[in-house]
Amino acid sequence: MSDEYDIYDIFDTAHSCHHPSEEKHVTRVRCRDWVLPVVFVPGVMGSNLKNTSNKEKWRVDSVWSLLGWLWKSPEARQEILNPDETEVDPEGAIPHGLNRSWKTAEGETIPNEALMKARGWGELGSMVYGEFLVWLENWLNLPDDISAADSIPITQLVGLVRDDVSLPEDFDATVNGWLKTLTRYHFPVHACGYNWLQSNADSADALAQRVDAIIDGYRRAGMGCDRVILLTHSMGGLVARYYSEVDGGNASMLGVVHGVMPTNGAPVFYRRMKCGTEGGFFTSHIMGATARETTAVLGSAPGPLQLVPTPAYGRHWLQIRRNGRAIRSLPEGDDPYTAIYLEREQWWGMLEPALANPELTGSHAPDREKKIQREWDKYVKTMKDKVKSFHKNMANRFNPNTYLFYSDSPDHMSYGAVIWQGRESEYSRHLWKAAQSRPHYNQYRLAMETDRHGHERVYRYEIGEPEDPGDGTVPSRSGRAGAEHARRTLAVATEHQSAYDNAEARWFVLGAILEMAQQWQ
Repeated sequence: MSDEYDIYDIFDTAHSCHHPSEEKHVTRVRCRDWVLPVVFVPGVMGSNLKNTSNKEKWRVDSVWSLLGWLWKSPEARQEILNPDETEVDPEGAIPHGLNRSWKTAEGETIPNEALMKARGWGELGSMVYGEFLVWLENWLNLPDDISAADSIPITQLVGLVRDDVSLPEDFDATVNGWLKTLTRYHFPVHACGYNWLQSNADSADALAQRVDAIIDGYRRAGMGCDRVILLTHSMGGLVARYYSEVDGGNASMLGVVHGVMPTNGAPVFYRRMKCGTEGGFFTSHIMGATARETTAVLGSAPGPLQLVPTPAYGRHWLQIRRNGRAIRSLPEGDDPYTAIYLEREQWWGMLEPALANPELTGSHAPDREKKIQREWDKYVKTMKDKVKSFHKNMANRFNPNTYLFYSDSPDHMSYGAVIWQGRESEYSRHLWKAAQSRPHYNQYRLAMETDRHGHERVYRYEIGEPEDPGDGTVPSRSGRAGAEHARRTLAVATEHQSAYDNAEARWFVLGAILEMAQQWQ
């Protein structure tokens, strides 16, 4: 919130004349204009953060702001991205390109950069979301001399309703009804960054405070405002759902639009814990290219850990194959926590506790085992108290006015299942034992196992390529989960991070907002 400008008292308001028969004068009465704020909630790693101790930052302004992370060691990553010593950084870059400006009640023009920073845009990674935020703000707040019906191509909005057989035959009239809402309400676009390292339940609390502040701000300015529309990307959808359905925030919401939400989790996050981040050189090395780099951060971060597949994701998404034969397929029941996440004795268990504290890797200090046990105990507590409970509270709960889009593209294959492929290694038993002191935490693992004939052999396991259509991160089976609870859904072909750069998704979002607004009041 800017101390220099009142960012809420910026809309022109109408007045009517009141002339009571018993009075000699005319009284001007201010009509109550209505404001319907749209609040964007970003995905994991999409909010700018700063460390409160050493002032280091995770800033997603541009490629240049992230370059330093190419060379960050696991120790540095853990120190900077500590859930307990980080907070949202509101000073990120503000994108340009807005088509109109706003004035204070006194007639002073508010610089667009100051206005949007006060609306929270600086909390979000401009490199990922900036262009879309500008696009949405421009279409929802057209200059007074531009007609929405003349400027927004109706055919672009057909994606919102193309599969809805219940629509009236006069499609143009239906969409024109949506467009008229642009002249009835103000639609300021706000944003709410959050500390994505902390539990999404904590982030939902931050969202609740932001929504309350926004509604209160417009009310204090004399506007009618009692609801917001939430718009989410990826993990932001989990934050919004928790706020809406667990914390009771739906009373302050008109509805929500989810984009590429990992509704029931995504197996790729197991893969990242075991082998580092997939993708090209830049993306993988920024986010952590090896298990040492990713586990140093993710192993103690409840928010990202809550992205692992939930019981609702289904069974058998983790498979271990040896010489082409399936030897394990997990989870066999509805408890992935015991079967995978809290499995410590098997090499395929999700957390390797020595990596949770980078200083312990390769260390031979006498208290090393005690410290490793301490890291494991902390992780177990997080999984039980913050991950499992979060999944349980969220299961099958959606805002009654939900819209969602997801990707179902064979051009963006995703890990619907994680498959370890094992082949006999050239390592002898003696060499295998020596190799355990020099563990490889990238793409493969070595394991001493008994073959079908009872002979001990060394096998080398590697994770295969993704095999499910999706967005490269979230498989369509998770992205479309919850569609039966949504008013409308749309399948598009998009990559995960850039989902809001997809033209069809953008028009779907705009149409969803207008349809919700038409039902309001």
